[in-house]
Formats: sequence, C-alpha cells, structure tokens
Amino acid sequence: MLIEEKYFAQDKNYLLKSVQAFSKEALLKNWLHEILKAYNIQHNPMELEDDFIIELKKKIHFAKELLEENYDILAAIYRHDHADNQLEIMWDGRSHMEAYDSDWKEMYAQWVSKLSLIKEVQRPIIKFAVSEGGVNHTFLKQSIRRAILSNFNLRMRSQTLYRVSA
Repeated sequence: MLIEEKYFAQDKNYLLKSVQAFSKEALLKNWLHEILKAYNIQHNPMELEDDFIIELKKKIHFAKELLEENYDILAAIYRHDHADNQLEIMWDGRSHMEAYDSDWKEMYAQWVSKLSLIKEVQRPIIKFAVSEGGVNHTFLKQSIRRAILSNFNLRMRSQTLYRVSA
C-alpha cells in the first residue's frame, strides 16, 4: 500500500508530483555534488586534494539518506508555491510533464545551490558521509529540515507546511 504525503490542503497536482518523484534519484545526486562544491568554496578554495577531500568524495553517497525526506519537503514547497500552474496552457508545444520537469529542475538547482552553502545543511551531510552513516541520522535529518524550513520562512506541524507570519 502506497501512503501519499500531503504537505498542504490543496496538494493535488499529481502530474507535478510524479515528475518530482521520477527525478528524485538524479536530483539527490546533484544535491550531494552541490554540497561538495559548496564545501570546497568555503573550506578548500584552492581545491587541494588532501586525504579528507579524497575520502569525502568517496563517501558522500552515504549521505543521500539524509536528503530523501528533505527533497520531498522541497518538492512540496515548490508545489505549494506553484499551485496555479496546473491548468496552464502550453503554447510552446511541450507537454505539461515536460514543462513541469524543466521548471522544477531549474528551481531545484537554484534552491540547492543556495541551501548547500548553509552550514546547518552542509555540516550534517559531511559528518554523516565521513562516518559512513555511523551517527544519529534522525537528528541530522531534522537539523537539515529546520534549516530548509527556516530558509523558506515555513513551519511544519503534523506533516503540514504553513508560512510563518512576518
């Protein structure tokens, strides 16, 4: 039985959800690559290949587990912020799925590039990767989730997203 996550009341764009689910694995790998890139920018600007960097590159895939649920949250934020595109007419000959895929991947790349520079996102990934998953992953996942929600000025209660009043 498949349990469907609904992060807000009108989360009904099933075409967009399926595009996001189909792209998930590749985009998670992209996110890990962005974290490596951000780490190098901040802590290794000369891009020296020391033992730590070599080890991190070999083990970064272990941290994918921390990003899976957080990917789902980013996908829900996108669906929430782009809920009006469901009945849009495509004038350029693309199907809705092609347009959703292109638009989602473009926004995702922007978000991940920015989020990867945030130490509360970057550090748990690095720590988990280097330890090969040998640390408390629940705490690290929640740390990343808090950073993401804070970045978007959102809160989450009972798997439901809502905006924080300014």
